[in-house]
Amino acid sequence: MDKLALEAARLLFSHDGAGWVVAVLLGLACLHLHRETVRAQEARIGDTGATATALERASHTNAAVAAALESRTRVLEDLSRLVSEMARGVERGDERTREKLDAILRRLGEERPVIRS
Repeated sequence: MDKLALEAARLLFSHDGAGWVVAVLLGLACLHLHRETVRAQEARIGDTGATATALERASHTNAAVAAALESRTRVLEDLSRLVSEMARGVERGDERTREKLDAILRRLGEERPVIRS
């Protein structure tokens, strides 16, 4: 480690101070790269926030769709139940109608005494 430090110091002071110029330029380049990296990270954080907002909205939309589908399912179940009840009522009504018609036909089929005046 000491050897590296000595070699770096020798390079800085050699060639009439050109090492210092190189060191300053490298420092400026590092500063520029750091600023660009910070901007890129801020942009990514902003994109992540926008994505999170979009996902939250999509989640709310999906929840609303699920609630609407559940409501629709309940309505269809209720309609199915009502139709079944109506069908049973019609069947009972048909049976009663048949019984009444049979009774009427039996009465018509019975011989009635003819009343003569």
